[in-house]
Amino acid sequence: MIRAAVLGAFLVPLIAAADPGAKPHVGQVSPVIYLERCKNGCVLHKGIDDAKTLTSGIVDGNGTDFPMPEFTSSTRQTGAAADAEWNALVKCVKEVYSPYAAMVTDVKPTIGSYQVVVVAGAPTDINYSTNAAGVAFVHCNPLDNSVSFVFADYFSGAPSRRTLELCGAVAQETAHTYGLSHVYKYADGRSACTDPMTYRSDCGGQQFFRNESAFCGGFAQMQCTCGATTQNSHLSLLGVFGPGTPITTPPTVTLTQPQPGSTLTSTSAAVATAFAQRGIANMELWLNGYKWANVKGAAFGANGQPESTYSLPIPADVPDGIIDIVVKAKDDIEVTTASASVTVTKGVPCTSADTCAVGQRCDAGRCLWDPPVGRFGDACTYQQFCAEGVCGGITDDEKICTQECVAGVADACPDAAYECVQTKASTGICLPKGAADPTCGCASAGSAAVPFAMCSFGLAFVLRRRRR
Repeated sequence: MIRAAVLGAFLVPLIAAADPGAKPHVGQVSPVIYLERCKNGCVLHKGIDDAKTLTSGIVDGNGTDFPMPEFTSSTRQTGAAADAEWNALVKCVKEVYSPYAAMVTDVKPTIGSYQVVVVAGAPTDINYSTNAAGVAFVHCNPLDNSVSFVFADYFSGAPSRRTLELCGAVAQETAHTYGLSHVYKYADGRSACTDPMTYRSDCGGQQFFRNESAFCGGFAQMQCTCGATTQNSHLSLLGVFGPGTPITTPPTVTLTQPQPGSTLTSTSAAVATAFAQRGIANMELWLNGYKWANVKGAAFGANGQPESTYSLPIPADVPDGIIDIVVKAKDDIEVTTASASVTVTKGVPCTSADTCAVGQRCDAGRCLWDPPVGRFGDACTYQQFCAEGVCGGITDDEKICTQECVAGVADACPDAAYECVQTKASTGICLPKGAADPTCGCASAGSAAVPFAMCSFGLAFVLRRRRR
């Protein structure tokens, strides 16, 4: 077991060996996270962790009792004068933990176990390092009845910014006790600055536990605390608590182009403006009920991700006909908002499936695919048959419904019999293990060229026929 500290407003790391006598309970954890304000001051005790009595193995120095002053505002006021900033902090932490079946409260529980995070005072109040902004035990398994600290007096600045920094620190320290490590960068190389488990400060705004695979580390990439290479903070907490109900503001999206009744040209694009409290992760272009394209959300800046305008070009291979356009905005945990539908025309309305794409039918002038029914591993001939939208394999006669994955990451595929076969710089598709063989000819996976060869016999024995 170790303890991790965040230092300063920019969350600089410190890792130190923990007192071996401090052993919070490992195992089933309570869903209650109690934020202790130390109203009128409180007393911390040195010893084996006990949230109910504010006893902690992190407390150091001579003696057993350590007075802790009350939470202060950005202007160093206490009591009613600090209520607004305290309430804003509690609201922020509740939002961060709302996707999980956890309960954040600043009312001390009277029954049952809980985790407590003391948000008050300075590190010197418990004889801890003077440059620490927060500290918690880190364990490979979730800890119950534990005590963590965020030293409110260490944080300064404008109230709104300070609240977000405190919120991120509370999220990080409490999540450490649930087994989460620090994260450094996402699989595609972007900074993990949007996740509270980071030390990085190259973007701002409210941080959330992100539903994205990230490499662990403080100032550089390194192994996670318990030996893994990557961590998905969101999925890790789902594994601890189970799903909750997000209370963050869902995405908003407005489709501004094309105009209803217009005729598409070869350069037409759907243009939409979108925003979400967690940020927009993806914008999707849906034509006649099928997702034809998507673009990533805008970059996060010093104040988070701003409301942004996205252009999604209409693909050239969209068949002629009447087209109902919808743009969907998604955040990283798949909370989705769809725009109002806009009906336009490309060329002339279809009269039969002969002018439609493979697998489509013509209905009232529209070329349509039926809803996808192909599941992972089912045989397929076109990608729109597959629920994940990926039909890939060795040849056109030997394809399966599969999914995209992150190359080089263990357990990147949902089935242990599959592995991630690289098709792009850092991503690939899931195919049966052993399908890759350098002695065979090159193949394709959907429309993406596979950079190494695969043998058909390695795939054929696991093809599953369409489930009825």
